[in-house]
Amino acid sequence: MFERRIGAVRFLAASVLLSVGVLFAAKSAAIDASQSHPSASSQTIFGFWYDPWQPGTLAKLGPANVIIGAPPSAVSEIRNTGARALQYVTYYQSTLQHPFLKDLPDLAKVGFQVNGQFEKSAFGGKDNYVLCPNSVELRSRVMSYVDATLQQGFGGYFVDNTFGDPAAHQVCSAAHPHVKQGVIGGRAFLDLLQAVRDKLNQKDPGALIIANVGNPNWAAQLAPGAPSLWDLSDFLLWESYGYSSIRGPDHDRWKRTIDESFTYAAQPDKAAKILVLSYPENLAEARFSFAIARIFGFRFTANLGDSQQNGKENGGTFGSFLSGIPFDLGEPLGQLPNKSDVLLHRSFQNGEVFANTGTVPVTVSIAKGSTTYLADRAVTPSGLTKLDLQPMTAAIVLKKP
Repeated sequence: MFERRIGAVRFLAASVLLSVGVLFAAKSAAIDASQSHPSASSQTIFGFWYDPWQPGTLAKLGPANVIIGAPPSAVSEIRNTGARALQYVTYYQSTLQHPFLKDLPDLAKVGFQVNGQFEKSAFGGKDNYVLCPNSVELRSRVMSYVDATLQQGFGGYFVDNTFGDPAAHQVCSAAHPHVKQGVIGGRAFLDLLQAVRDKLNQKDPGALIIANVGNPNWAAQLAPGAPSLWDLSDFLLWESYGYSSIRGPDHDRWKRTIDESFTYAAQPDKAAKILVLSYPENLAEARFSFAIARIFGFRFTANLGDSQQNGKENGGTFGSFLSGIPFDLGEPLGQLPNKSDVLLHRSFQNGEVFANTGTVPVTVSIAKGSTTYLADRAVTPSGLTKLDLQPMTAAIVLKKP
């Protein structure tokens, strides 16, 4: 499970740095199927930003109306655009001097204990402890936090890190009062999230919950029974989709990613809830990861900022590329490609997508008058055009209105 957490460590770092970071979002109206070319602004488009928020940052995120990682000082700016503000939170872990964990003695009230020891977070860090989602005291603090969040004008949460092993499948042995007896950590986490969901719905029926599950396969492993993480979340975040936040050989994860994507794409109800976060190093990679995500019916976003765009370090703030993504493509139509296909192709409301996942160029035909987003450029052929699509490159074709 924790192989997935390359990017999640940065989420934790951001929460420690900011005390509690924030996420801004808009829950957009559904696309009107009668429109031949719905505008990007009519969709829910996600954008992360974990670099410092400055004048002009919002413009860098282009069409995004779900902004994840902005500071509280940006709330008014984002809300003035009609977007909804969602607050960053994690119920898995906490450092000290936080609303959920005050100091080391406070662990007795809210910490997760196994075999007489309070569990440390799988992500490391000084005084970073696993919280007990079954703690009566933690439940009270979380509910008070929801009240404060709503009073401040936020409209839901980005829930980072969900809940990890070993605590997910252990019963907390601490002496503090528990909401239910004998419940494993994963189920207690889902019960806590259900309580948060219910309270949000009572106060703001449009509130969003986006849970960072890392990889969707963990959603089924977290705990047996209902409700599941799928049931309680508006979207599940699939992190390091295709491209990880590590540069070099470990940056490319496409074979495994594509294999797993077929599994979830075959379940449309789940595919519609998957938001993928990719870490492309350039616009060509951003368009390729967008193309693959949309072929499988997933929502797409990329990177956490642009501070590392011209550097060599790892981290996933490799650039802001959303303005170069053709979100007007619309929804996918027809059948998925075959698993054996090297050239992945799918039709959409407003165009079609070709993605060459092989090792040699593949020739594709582009219709007259269409605008084609190819690697880092866009072309509009005057007639039927054949082009050689290079390996690990996408051609995203928008039909003429």
